[in-house]
Amino acid sequence: MKQANFQLLDLKIGISTFDQETDQQGMVVQPFSSNNLLELHYIEDITRSNVLIMVKLNDSASGLLSSVQGMEPIDISWTDTEDNVVTYSMIVYDVKDRIIVDGKQSQATLYCVSVDAVKNSARKISRRFGKGGGKFTHEIVGELMKNELKTDKQLDTDKSSTKLSFVSPYWDPYTIIAWLAWRSILESGSGKQSAGFLFWEDRRGYHFKAMDGLVQQETTRDINVNFDGDDTDDDSINLEGFTVSGNSDIFRGLNIGSYASTTFTLDMKDFKYEEVPFFINDFYADMKKLNPNSDIPEFYKRFGTADAGEPSRIMSKVMDTAMYTEGTYTQDLTRQLSQSMIRNQMFFNQSATFEYEGKMDLFVGDVVYVNKYDARSGEIDPNASGRYIIGKIYRQFLTERDAMSTRVTLYKDSIG
Repeated sequence: MKQANFQLLDLKIGISTFDQETDQQGMVVQPFSSNNLLELHYIEDITRSNVLIMVKLNDSASGLLSSVQGMEPIDISWTDTEDNVVTYSMIVYDVKDRIIVDGKQSQATLYCVSVDAVKNSARKISRRFGKGGGKFTHEIVGELMKNELKTDKQLDTDKSSTKLSFVSPYWDPYTIIAWLAWRSILESGSGKQSAGFLFWEDRRGYHFKAMDGLVQQETTRDINVNFDGDDTDDDSINLEGFTVSGNSDIFRGLNIGSYASTTFTLDMKDFKYEEVPFFINDFYADMKKLNPNSDIPEFYKRFGTADAGEPSRIMSKVMDTAMYTEGTYTQDLTRQLSQSMIRNQMFFNQSATFEYEGKMDLFVGDVVYVNKYDARSGEIDPNASGRYIIGKIYRQFLTERDAMSTRVTLYKDSIG
């Protein structure tokens, strides 16, 4: 008999109460058992600042779920067969699908998010960051998480070489971090560096990591698809289903200037005018990639280079750097933003999804190696195989199946 890969360790909700005799408000901590849990949905995404959890509960006995209105604290913890424990303290931000029978709450679906997400929504900032000569962007992110959100979670950051000084126009902390991410360049390394960081949360904490750094990580796991044999590592994941999709929309790329563009910039600070060309052929070869030996797509070569090529889009940008910077500032701002745009597009160029039931030890941001075998010939498919980065994890527990399934979305920044 297959061992269940899900065990609920703890689930409790703090529900507000009011004592009419003493005219005092309080809180009742209501525990729920696995018998009350109908469904659990868990989502972590490399493009999202926070983990989302949805729980569907049955509480016909006490009916206390009828008192849940939102903003209640909820603690939840579960494990798999290998003692991989997932624990979160969150806030209920929405309640849906209520069913009340005879005045008692029969069931409801609670949507939960971290306390930090609630703090972020309520915090609007208007002040200067990096006064003087500017401040490294990864240090600003640390300042926002510690001083503005006052989070108690760990923050894992790559060091950025980008120094900025700017005034936040009543942005919330996550918006500031997203703005910084587009302008941050990984410190260290040789070769051409491109702008582009990602910010996300998982059960280990928060991560502010460079795309260039993520693609250079070591492989943590092998994923074997349609493999007919016994010679596999015990830690490998063996699958029969694997769906691959690409995002090579050439017309869209032409229209937005992903392959060849020129930006005309005018800085109102000193009326400096500059023309900044961007050609993918000048950038792709030195771009840090998950699979560094992959060749440039053949159709890219048609767009030429900055020395001999025609842009498919002309853009104009009016800036006033005096309004948001002082001291040192990233050089070639427009060029870096152009590279950041194509870096972001290339990072999510090809995606793949698979589902499995097993250990819950995969993390968003990890690199895996996919060995995709042809189901008929048994030969390796070079286009679908290679190194991928985990971009999204969706876990689902259904009480009728008594198991937790995991759907993983992978991304690859090159074809083949």
